[in-house]
Amino acid sequence: MSKKAGPEKLGDILDSFLRTSGLAQKLKHLEVYRAWEEVVGPDVAAATRVMGFAQHKIYVEVRSAARRHELATFFKKRILADLREKLPNILIQDIVFRPGSIHRT
Repeated sequence: MSKKAGPEKLGDILDSFLRTSGLAQKLKHLEVYRAWEEVVGPDVAAATRVMGFAQHKIYVEVRSAARRHELATFFKKRILADLREKLPNILIQDIVFRPGSIHRT
């Protein structure tokens, strides 16, 4: 067994910690939340909220039934394609739009 001589880079230590602790995957999922507004734009982002990302699905709460229908019927494929392009290292299989009331501050 050989041990590295000298100090290790802090970035390497942090990377190793994130991978072994499982935090790296959770941090990846945060990218989905950040990418949502960039992909859908400010108008849709104001009427929606990403509620979660699990089992390769993004769960999105939508303010109105009409907007939910519009997104699911006409824009879902395009949003999925744009998210996949923006986040190539994250497997996104579906978007689930759910009714809800969005309260922005």
